[in-house]
Amino acid sequence: MSAALDPGPCFGANPDVSGIGVRIAIYAQNLLSFAPALLALRDKKVTPTELDALETQSTTILITAFAILVSTIVQARTSGISNYHTSIVLDLSWMNNTNLFIYLLLYTYRRVNLSDTELEAEAKNGLRYPVKRIPWSFYGVTNIIVSPVIIIGDKFPVTGLPRWMYEARKAIMNPVIIIGTLHLSLMASVGIWLWSNPAHFGKVSPGNCALSASVVVVGKAVQFGSPGLRIWSLLIYSALLIPFFNLLIPTALFAVPLFLFRHSKHMKLRRIMIGLGMLGVIDVLLLFNTEWGIRQNINQKLLSHDEGEWTFGQTLSLLLLLVPLRDLGEALWERRAKALGDRLLDASLKGELQVVKHVLGFGPKKDAIDSSMVVAMENNQLDVVKYLFDHGAKISDK
Repeated sequence: MSAALDPGPCFGANPDVSGIGVRIAIYAQNLLSFAPALLALRDKKVTPTELDALETQSTTILITAFAILVSTIVQARTSGISNYHTSIVLDLSWMNNTNLFIYLLLYTYRRVNLSDTELEAEAKNGLRYPVKRIPWSFYGVTNIIVSPVIIIGDKFPVTGLPRWMYEARKAIMNPVIIIGTLHLSLMASVGIWLWSNPAHFGKVSPGNCALSASVVVVGKAVQFGSPGLRIWSLLIYSALLIPFFNLLIPTALFAVPLFLFRHSKHMKLRRIMIGLGMLGVIDVLLLFNTEWGIRQNINQKLLSHDEGEWTFGQTLSLLLLLVPLRDLGEALWERRAKALGDRLLDASLKGELQVVKHVLGFGPKKDAIDSSMVVAMENNQLDVVKYLFDHGAKISDK
């Protein structure tokens, strides 16, 4: 083997970037993020609480992904980072981006399923985000992006806005969409920086040695020196560079089908499940590409044996797994509470006192108990009313 392929001069160890602990943490948190989405769809609807939980989950993962990219930029400008390790960061960044699209799918699904009554009540209460402070020039650009995924309908009596414009104004200040589109732009900037001159990127691995490493694209190993790989990479990352515009293709791919089938509840659910399935396949493919690429470079003896050492960064990454695990636990708990509330409400409506007693034993939420007593009163189920009142139910003052 020539000196150019000596593992020492080629790629020094950087386990904080490509170590097994870091990879496992990112793989796990992204794959686990599908669980709350699937749980939310079990009853074929997405509640505000479920959407808020997904918002928290996606925001947490995307902020962490932001930090990884910023750290890569700092390291490339200071101590240096190889093109090989930067390509791994980009692979993991692609995987982190799927959280944005999981949220976008469920967000769109909830919006297209809102009834006219819910929309009018929402409009009367005001938009959730402070859209009045947004410059109109910026607002006009985002309308082009958001409007294709929302129902184009009549104007609201409350706001006087077309439906698509109302939805655009609401979506433009959604924190997940903002963070997600900025993360795509930052990832694209790093990608363009890397592939503009891969042989001399990051002050590490100059010359032919840098171009000897392999990356795996859809199961096929390609060397960094491949002109076709460089051109395609630059084209793809350039298309993702501008914030909000970088959501056009993903929106068309994942969200537009929901708009097209908005009048069919069955088809909307099928389309969202197809979208989630596509995102799952993409995550698995990215995982395979990353792991197979690492194996290819190990077999070529381009990597230092110190790559597998456990470091503080790897340990910290694994500890961050507690965040998606917590989110999954909250989703399961919320699902349990919702099921108990629905069962209690149904039993109160029908006057099934024994079922009411049974459900109360599992500790449903206070608002579910209060709502059930109101339903029992409206349907003259006096035994249920008395039992719920004796167990703390109260009529809301609202």
